[in-house]
Amino acid sequence: MKIFICEQDPYRAKLIQDILGVYNYKLITVDEQSRFFEQAHSQKPAVIVMDSCFADNSNQNIINRLRKDPVTSQIPVIYISSNSHQEKNEQPKLDDLTAVVNEPLKIKNFRHYIDRWTTLRSLYIRH
Repeated sequence: MKIFICEQDPYRAKLIQDILGVYNYKLITVDEQSRFFEQAHSQKPAVIVMDSCFADNSNQNIINRLRKDPVTSQIPVIYISSNSHQEKNEQPKLDDLTAVVNEPLKIKNFRHYIDRWTTLRSLYIRH
C-alpha cells in the first residue's frame, strides 16, 4: 500500500515519515504541487497526507479536483492544518474521505486516521 506525503518542507516530510515508519507501507513524498496529480494517477496511493502549506492557499481546489477525478475520487485525504491556516475559510470542506488534523500533531490521533483509511477502510467507505 502506498501513502503520499504532500509536503514541501523536507524536515516536516521526514517527521511524518518517521511517525508512519512503524507501518510497512510505501511512503512517497510529493514536494511539488505541479506533479501531484500526475503522480496520483500513476501511483494510485491508498491515503494522501497533505500539509496546508503544500496547497498554496488553494487547498479546496485540490480537494475538489481529487473528488471530481474518477481515478482519485475515493482516495482518503488527511489534511494537516497548521496554526497559520486555522481560518475556517482556509480549511477544506469536510467530506466522508477528508479528515482535518490540527498541529501540533498528536501521534496517536494521526496513526488512528492512517489505520482508519488502511486497516479499517471497509468500515468507513460506503460501497
